[in-house]
Amino acid sequence: MTEVNTKIELGCTETLQLREVRKASMVFKAVTSQPTDPSAEVACPDGNVYVVTMTDQDTLSLSDEGDQSAGAPSTLTRR
Repeated sequence: MTEVNTKIELGCTETLQLREVRKASMVFKAVTSQPTDPSAEVACPDGNVYVVTMTDQDTLSLSDEGDQSAGAPSTLTRR
């Protein structure tokens, strides 16, 4: 998310580690987290968990099961 007045990116960039593989899902945990824009004063906690599921051959879905970031896409589709 970009702040309107300053144009500063208010998001966090995380390094994810694969923690678990299920049938059609993978569980990732953020092992590091830092502001995407270093000048932003944003608190970026470590430890968020993301569950990604392959819903069909070309689509990945971000499950409600983990810690989902506001504004993150719910699905990723290959084009």
